[in-house]
Amino acid sequence: MDALDPTPDRGGPAQPLLAVKGLVKHFPLKGGLLGRTQAVVRAVDDVGFDVLKGETLGIVGESGCGKSTTARLLMRLLEPNAGTMIFDGEPVGENVQAGGLTLREYRRQVQMVFQDSYASLNPRLPIEETIAFAPRIHGLSGHESVVRARELLAAVGLAPESFARRYPHELSGGQRQRINIARALALRPKLVILDEPVSALDKSVEAQVLNLLVDLKAEFGLTYVFISHDLNVVQYISDRVLVMYLGEVAEMGPVGAIYDRPAHPYTRALLDSRPSMDPANRRTKPPLTGDPPNPVNPPSGCRFRTRCSHAEDVCAARKPLMADLGGGHIVSCHMATPDSGHSRAGSLAA
Repeated sequence: MDALDPTPDRGGPAQPLLAVKGLVKHFPLKGGLLGRTQAVVRAVDDVGFDVLKGETLGIVGESGCGKSTTARLLMRLLEPNAGTMIFDGEPVGENVQAGGLTLREYRRQVQMVFQDSYASLNPRLPIEETIAFAPRIHGLSGHESVVRARELLAAVGLAPESFARRYPHELSGGQRQRINIARALALRPKLVILDEPVSALDKSVEAQVLNLLVDLKAEFGLTYVFISHDLNVVQYISDRVLVMYLGEVAEMGPVGAIYDRPAHPYTRALLDSRPSMDPANRRTKPPLTGDPPNPVNPPSGCRFRTRCSHAEDVCAARKPLMADLGGGHIVSCHMATPDSGHSRAGSLAA
């Protein structure tokens, strides 16, 4: 039996592959003579969501909204200040004696592809050895690891006889990202986290890599968390979309609901900011003005209220509840909650 055979599906298709609840990550800002914590950057603040088996969950938002920090928390490259993560029914990194997953076991099943394809690779290792390294560490023999590396090179569209002994500096950006994808698949994971995987590529190569990701998902039975600032890319590849603003979840739902019927004013502004190829539909005024507030001292109540044209007193007084619009579409806005005290309360309800 292969030392890296895929782990069995423990909960069936109805059980989320990954369930995240109350995830918090604050970065301390130190100062003074003694270097004490003066304040904290609230990068991720009480974020919760499920990743369903076999889906692609897209995460979007402006720069600084907490997307990449969330990705690193999911990969446990950063330790959260609070929150729980349940992977296929088992807690991650806690209660190991009671049946939880160790970080080694968890990372065997969850892998990540980073934005910077060159910095992600060891410049001193040939491509073949880069891909074979993790399987060898996790128990495969040297020969088996090399065989797997060459199989994955072929799977991502790079001929092993031409690329196996090359070094990262000899490859283009698109080829290096294909290598990173192959390396992520080397341990036969269930979940792959993709943090801006195509943002550094030109459009023709971007399309090739996106189509490759779609094909690999079907071939290997993968689940994706796809993080990007490009709304068109997220619409193309995602089944569901999560919109983040200033470290919190603003809206989440099926891709069709988010793009056709956006409920949160921030989501509508993001979608309206996409450039139009039709001269008759081009905007003369920006749909969203101003910069995001300082995450060290975020606004009270709804964090989007300082940039929202619908903001009222209740938006500053209370944080909005997450309202269910039906069909898995949820939104954090006082306008979606009946009796919230907003003049348009309940106007977004299904």
